[in-house]
Amino acid sequence: MQNVSKNSLLAANNSYPSASPVPESPEHSAHTTRTAEDILLARAKELAKGQRHTTKKTDIRCIEFALSGMSFAFEMHSIREIMRNSMPITPLPFLPKSFLGLINVRGEVVPVIDLAHYLGLSRPKEAKEVLKSLIILQKNEVAVAFPCERIVRIREFSKNELQPTIAAQSQVIASLAKGCGRGGITVLDADAFMLQLQKSLNPE
Repeated sequence: MQNVSKNSLLAANNSYPSASPVPESPEHSAHTTRTAEDILLARAKELAKGQRHTTKKTDIRCIEFALSGMSFAFEMHSIREIMRNSMPITPLPFLPKSFLGLINVRGEVVPVIDLAHYLGLSRPKEAKEVLKSLIILQKNEVAVAFPCERIVRIREFSKNELQPTIAAQSQVIASLAKGCGRGGITVLDADAFMLQLQKSLNPE
């Protein structure tokens, strides 16, 4: 099998001639979970309100998700959509183990990352069966998806509420963490995450 160009993996809407065709699920339009619908509806309502002044200053709005028994979050502006983790994944050769393969999202090819593996988290063998949700991050024209155990809720913080990550479980988490919020949630930097992914595919 011909090697796959690593430079093109994270480019949205690109074709991958060396990989097998990515099957598209006939039920992709119904993949969004009820919880995800509620979250995205709440997001739309917040956007519709505009820059309304409130007594409580909220600098960061996140979507909290569970992964390997821990609580993480990405900011809402970096999340494109949330789906059920039920679409078939087409694997690719010659890539890091944290890259699971490609999915077809309404005709768009999107790479899928094993975020738990990427972050250096331990996970039981049966964990794959409980990865019920799929989160798609978007930065400019680049999209990437990762499975998680479940979507928890929308979280809001002021910048002053986030505490420095003192004892992260891995160096990767420490390098991506914006800080820790109430309840032990670790807020991850989506921009830094996407940049690290690109560098891992194109090491200098």
